Amino acid sequence: MNVSKYFLLFSIGFALLSSCNKKEKVEPLIDSNVQAEREEQIIQQYLAENALTAQKTDLGIYYIVLEEGQGTRTPNTGDSVSVNYVGTVLYERQFDSSYEKSEPLSFTIGASTVVTGFEEAAKQMKIGEKTRFFIPSRYAYGERGIVSGGRQVIPPFATLIFEIRLEEIQ
Repeated sequence: MNVSKYFLLFSIGFALLSSCNKKEKVEPLIDSNVQAEREEQIIQQYLAENALTAQKTDLGIYYIVLEEGQGTRTPNTGDSVSVNYVGTVLYERQFDSSYEKSEPLSFTIGASTVVTGFEEAAKQMKIGEKTRFFIPSRYAYGERGIVSGGRQVIPPFATLIFEIRLEEIQ
């Protein structure tokens, strides 16, 4: 009789544990289309409040060319680029800067080592160009944001501003 009790307990425990492994579809907390529209409005409001005129890429990234670059060449997939940049959260504070590190950031276009919006921004620049990009969260850190050292560095759904200077294309 004792063996059957243990078997019953084992069976119940096994059933409970195995049901935990099933992948259930988790619905997002915020509809991505609603969030995209919201961020579009926020960026437009920011531009209007600061009397800025910006252009818009096909992806929906707004940008303002601050200093024209040289030539006509822009980076392609597979090219390595070096950039200097300052990153800020829209309406908030700076969160990163290559200038403070005294070293440009180098990465390969198409390698997905930087957020999509940053890579897309660099792809349209010429050497020496300095441009300010307004990057919606869906092309940055999305709903997760960034936490470092127990501190929220970039909040979830944050629109980012990157001021980028393309230093080199290799």
